Amino acid sequence: MRTTSKYAAAAAVAAAVLATAAPAAAEETSGGWTVLDEGHVDVFGVAYEDGELHLHVHDEETDTEYEPGEAILAANPEAETTVPDDPDYEFLGEAGDPVWILPDTHVEGLLFAGWATEEIPTGAFADDTLTITVQDSIGSGDVALYTVDDFGDPDVMYDSDDGAGSWDVGAQGHGHLNWGFSEPGFYRFTVEAEGELAETGETVSTGETSYWFWVKE
Repeated sequence: MRTTSKYAAAAAVAAAVLATAAPAAAEETSGGWTVLDEGHVDVFGVAYEDGELHLHVHDEETDTEYEPGEAILAANPEAETTVPDDPDYEFLGEAGDPVWILPDTHVEGLLFAGWATEEIPTGAFADDTLTITVQDSIGSGDVALYTVDDFGDPDVMYDSDDGAGSWDVGAQGHGHLNWGFSEPGFYRFTVEAEGELAETGETVSTGETSYWFWVKE
């Protein structure tokens, strides 16, 4: 994903705000943002209340919810690794290239990031299913969200080189993803969740919601 002038301006503002606070841990705030950089966090938390579908960030460590615009999800420098020498992982880049990955398993000192629908009541949506879509990501480099099966084979949910990516999630569910970034810097994700109401057949949506990630050097 190529950096745009609009992104560069936003990133410069965000960088200036963060630099004044020198954030080093989750819960450190600056300019109205909270930086979350380790521990269990539901990045795409989906809730259905009062007839409206809503996206939020849920910090499981402190049981605190944030609006997406109130939190910056950060990958610490320890997230840096290299692209595996395996053709199945070419979506991350060339074998041996640096890549920053927030893994789908708990690693001390890194964000354990995923999605959650515990606030979606069963029976509210057709087949108890919703769809999460990452419309795009604008930032310093390329982005890929993926899971890995028991045989080590990746299933790519979103690849910034391929455009929008969607996957279905069940009500009262919870899951984790691998979040891969090709470059350090700031990224803005545009995300939407939607589902068909079981009773009326109406499709309801969160609308497009912006999330910010910060990959530290």
